[in-house]
Amino acid sequence: MGDRGRVTEQQGSAPSLVRPALADAVDAQAPVALGPPGPLDNPAALKRFFESLAHLDDGSASEDVRVVQFGDSHTAADLETGAVRRALQARFGDGGRGFVAIGRPWKTYIQDGLRAPGMSKEWAAEHGKLEHGKFVGDGCYGLGGVCLLAAKKGARAWADVAVPASRIEVDYWEQPTGGSFELVVDGTAVAKVSTKGKSTASAFKTVDVPDAPHHVEVRTVGDGEVRFFGVSLDRAQLGVVYDALGINGARASTTLQWSEPHFKEQLAHRAPKLVVFAYGTNESADDQPLDVLERQLVDALGRVARAVPSSACLVLGPPDRAIESSSGWMTAPKLENIVDMERNVARAAGCAFYDQLAAMGGPGSMALWADETPPRAQKDHLHLTRDGYSQVGALFSNDMLRAYANWRAETGLSPAQAPPPRPGPPPATPPPPNDAPLGSAPFVATPM
Repeated sequence: MGDRGRVTEQQGSAPSLVRPALADAVDAQAPVALGPPGPLDNPAALKRFFESLAHLDDGSASEDVRVVQFGDSHTAADLETGAVRRALQARFGDGGRGFVAIGRPWKTYIQDGLRAPGMSKEWAAEHGKLEHGKFVGDGCYGLGGVCLLAAKKGARAWADVAVPASRIEVDYWEQPTGGSFELVVDGTAVAKVSTKGKSTASAFKTVDVPDAPHHVEVRTVGDGEVRFFGVSLDRAQLGVVYDALGINGARASTTLQWSEPHFKEQLAHRAPKLVVFAYGTNESADDQPLDVLERQLVDALGRVARAVPSSACLVLGPPDRAIESSSGWMTAPKLENIVDMERNVARAAGCAFYDQLAAMGGPGSMALWADETPPRAQKDHLHLTRDGYSQVGALFSNDMLRAYANWRAETGLSPAQAPPPRPGPPPATPPPPNDAPLGSAPFVATPM
């Protein structure tokens, strides 16, 4: 790698990347813009996804086009995915907010469109854990890989849904010792659900509500244990639904700790047209050999293919990550190797690949973004700020839509609305002084 990913302490006058003028969402009325879709590799793998989008375009769709993204804390923050969601929904229609947890599966649970999530102390979050180097747990934690457990009467978990929803589907675990819970919407109990069954299995209950924001709450009855996975928020109108299923500290291998039959029934029920795998940052910080990481990603993508064989898949490479050395901040040496490995695995698995490192500007970008005023990266040189995530999300969604426009042209379909031309490389300017005031507060970082 040499020095191409290094920003030294002596480079006080080194150029910094100036943010290009990018909207957080795509202009749905923009003219068609054909051309290379940025750092998107093997866009032909997205054919089935593009076909579903085309059905939304021509009015022949009979269901939403759902996208499910699994990932680490970059996904869990739902800042980049939120930008992508809004862009795709502005272009193809808002099919609903999608799958979210109710309550707090972890302390800093954040999702776009969800406000003030919380839960009473009777609930406990469960996602499996390592004890003495061995994974402990049954691996049945729902679509997002984290569930809530409670047996006592009156356990409450809630969230304010700030975006419209007209259909709420609750996702829970059915079991012989299962108890009951009430689904409460805007202060009114709209359903009582028994989770007792002859055997263990995923189960779902759907309730129609007025198309509006809602306060959603789950309350246990106290007649047995309730294992609650979350809710899917849908709308009557057809469009795109984008689920952000990130877990702080997750790796691609995290999905291998889940029960495959359970993962299969959860993902098959969700029936996504596109599955996105967004890992690599945490792998770049551990000492696992690259061939081990490669095998884990292959196995994880294999599970996806077995669960939803008709779905398209995309591997979303990690953004830049910088580490501090004696000569300053530099891109983590292992990161570029992981990007190359993920690209190769994606192509071999018949998936598309998107290079977020390249989208940011290549090695060294994280250090430059962290030095800007206002910054696009946080001081930990690991996470981005809201501005940074929004920009990378806009680049990703623009490139996906450009690839879709290219596909329409190649298949002989009439031109469709598309994003404006992809911006060229941002101009370079000297970085601001170290004591310059910040103009944009970053979100609070949580451990990867």
